[in-house]
Amino acid sequence: MLRYVRASVDDQAKVEQFLQGVHDDLSEQVSTYLKQAQGGLYLALEDDAIVGTAVITFPKRHEVYLGSVRMAPPQQDRDLYKEFAAYQLDQAQKAGAHIVRALVKDDDTLWSAVLREEFGFQDAGQWIVGEFEGFQAPETPPQEAGPAWAVDKARVKEFMRQFPESLWVGKDMYIPESLTPDDMENQFEEGGIAVAPQDARLSVDSVALYRVRNNDAIDVKFFKSQGRHTQDLLNYLWIEARAWGVQKMRFGMASDTAEQIAKALNLPIQNQWAGTVLERRFDPAAYSSSS
Repeated sequence: MLRYVRASVDDQAKVEQFLQGVHDDLSEQVSTYLKQAQGGLYLALEDDAIVGTAVITFPKRHEVYLGSVRMAPPQQDRDLYKEFAAYQLDQAQKAGAHIVRALVKDDDTLWSAVLREEFGFQDAGQWIVGEFEGFQAPETPPQEAGPAWAVDKARVKEFMRQFPESLWVGKDMYIPESLTPDDMENQFEEGGIAVAPQDARLSVDSVALYRVRNNDAIDVKFFKSQGRHTQDLLNYLWIEARAWGVQKMRFGMASDTAEQIAKALNLPIQNQWAGTVLERRFDPAAYSSSS
């Protein structure tokens, strides 16, 4: 019987040593997870030895994201994965999560099967994390697309009502979360919304949420287009990227949207990571009645 605990900063050296043994790049983020006030890094222990790790993050107050379980080869057993997953879900439930999601790599069949078959997770769509590079931005800004201002709020909100279950990436491309009205409001405040067409008399056809980070790439955190102005909106994003001196577009989004962009740009997706968003929803009343 393994023992499951939340890791502390005192565990960092042992965790990094374990992750080297399973050849995992999670080791680069260990210190960040150990400092989180809520969630963080969790350990499966056999006596005092680490035999597995898992990550729990809270992109929103009532949303939990489960990182894949990493188990040492002798422990890669369905029953142990189920046991560790049950512990993670218990931690999520105690924190009051209403929605629990996981992003599962296509070849991670054991973790995917455990979440689906043992805990009732449902597919919420295919997800791609990747990059585009090499598109030539036009010399002059497109007439039909540009930044969204405060006067565009009503038009943008009306457009977004068509997509009430949209997912986006707030901070991490690998953590899809619900796109809420508050998120949209914050993006307006930060100046990170592009829209097409800009004519206030016309209905919105295309919206992008973006941010230029670290002078490395323009991060597209959400993109939705009904097709008439896809190219115009992408042209504007490339002009925005050029203004910041970056030549790369990085994204995390639904696979059908990523493929729509790739077709419009006539560019391949580089550094592609593909997986499936799995989701389980809980009744908030169940928590209040049991607490």
